[in-house]
Amino acid sequence: MRILIWSAQFSIGGGMRLLHNLIVAIARQPEIEHIRLVISPDSLMRNVLEIQALRNVEIVTTQNAIDAAENSYLLVNVDVVYYYWPHTHPYHALDRPTLCTFHDTTLFDYVPPFLTGEQLKQHWTLSKKWLDHVTSVAVSSEYVKSRLIAHFGSRHHAAAVIPHAITPIAAQYADQVSPAVAAQIPPEYIIYPSNTSPHKNHNNLLLALSEWKESPKYPLVLTGYLTDTLRQPFSDCTPQYSWLPTLISTMVRTGLMVNRDVYPLGFVGDEDIPALIKNAKALIMPSLSEGGGSYPVEEALRLGTPVLCSDIPVMREHLSRHTAQIIWFNPHNPDSILQALKELSSNYSTYKSSAIQGMSDPSESWDDVAKRYIDVFRITYWRYYGKQLP
Repeated sequence: MRILIWSAQFSIGGGMRLLHNLIVAIARQPEIEHIRLVISPDSLMRNVLEIQALRNVEIVTTQNAIDAAENSYLLVNVDVVYYYWPHTHPYHALDRPTLCTFHDTTLFDYVPPFLTGEQLKQHWTLSKKWLDHVTSVAVSSEYVKSRLIAHFGSRHHAAAVIPHAITPIAAQYADQVSPAVAAQIPPEYIIYPSNTSPHKNHNNLLLALSEWKESPKYPLVLTGYLTDTLRQPFSDCTPQYSWLPTLISTMVRTGLMVNRDVYPLGFVGDEDIPALIKNAKALIMPSLSEGGGSYPVEEALRLGTPVLCSDIPVMREHLSRHTAQIIWFNPHNPDSILQALKELSSNYSTYKSSAIQGMSDPSESWDDVAKRYIDVFRITYWRYYGKQLP
């Protein structure tokens, strides 16, 4: 089987980790003859050298559309084209079997502040074009499948559900963070690793933290794209992200202080994330919407770190296979988040013990995920040609 993976753009957080682990796992399956990975020349993808070392993976960079004449050679001897990240990317029709993973419907389930009706319509129209024209669609949870049906119609009962909210951490990791990161964090802390998109709900988390009397004892460490901008005054905010001034305003208005209550680190490399999570008192995940679950939550539970989590359907689905006790809260209500923080501090030993016991819960592997994708590749080929892959 020869696969073209088109990924001109993707999320630089969980999306990047998923892409890396998925390619490596698919490449080692015996039926995969060749993978051609196409990315943008200005891609921020990490682990490129590891992927390049794989015997059956070729990495190509291009700024042109997939159907551009100069890219025609990319489709030679390709059985299936897999669009890894179709979100916000233009659709181009091909004379090949095509599969896309529609990772989440967050933009339609939680319309972010400042998004105009025209912008929302454009996103919906683009998404519908993808969903109507690719041969097959994969989603990361039963919840996302239900939302596709709600937003785009009953034909998406045929979408393939392939959960992949398993830990993307490498088997080997350091127990301690690097000296550079260690110098930026307090001895004890609660961590929230996430980008600053509005649905990640930093604002309600900050409001709750400002009312928690123990916040100086267990301050909040923030990692993820643009979290370091919370250290800046309004005048230095990244102008294209309209929600950042709101977060800075919340911190100023409520008296939350950088390097006392909140430690915004910005983007932290994979080499430090496992130790940051492992050494945290707890991990909190206040997101209003997710696709297949949460990689940071999965990582925390595999490392024995207690979890406080949004009580939203996809996280209930994701965590149903875990035995650790989770502190659930209503993410729309800062007081509910505050009560969860109080519950953590009041009964910490109970939640820590439960998290440690849950480290041995059974889990799927990336090979399991890869095999499910290969099954969908075969189905996609059959749907398009009416015959099985040779």
